[in-house]
Amino acid sequence: MASPSSEQQPQPQQNSSSAAEHASALHDNIKSKGQNSYYYAHKKREDVEIHEWDGKAAPRLLKTQAVSSGDAREPSEGITNYAWSDGKKRVSVYITLPDIGAHPEEHTVVDWSGSSLSLQIKHYQGKTRVLSLALYDAISDVATKRKENQLVLQLTKASEVRWHALKKDA
Repeated sequence: MASPSSEQQPQPQQNSSSAAEHASALHDNIKSKGQNSYYYAHKKREDVEIHEWDGKAAPRLLKTQAVSSGDAREPSEGITNYAWSDGKKRVSVYITLPDIGAHPEEHTVVDWSGSSLSLQIKHYQGKTRVLSLALYDAISDVATKRKENQLVLQLTKASEVRWHALKKDA
């Protein structure tokens, strides 16, 4: 068994002049590898704007910029007042809106799937009017008809089943 005095003791760094020669490993790495250095991001650059911290934890305004009016979104409002009727092959949804017949047709968007319906009437009296429904049963087509004060959605049924409600969970 070896005596405790024969165990090797950790040796102090012998090259103290090299430590003084290099300010830090970070600067040494940047100097030797340039832009390919792992630490390149830490190098001070002349083209970067420096923000000095005033020591206060409170938030402060750094800059202001104008917001363009094109980013403003039109407010939306749900359509809650409508009627519906069940026919043998079709279900009709009647939505009463003043002067809807004069409103441009390209502003009326109907998206539907087999079990749902979504209606958007854009730019109607300064708002987008929205109606979204999960339907009672499957549909195969949707057609729209316009009258002076009424919009009619005609939903073609996928099967001739009586609808007891318009909405699925009603």
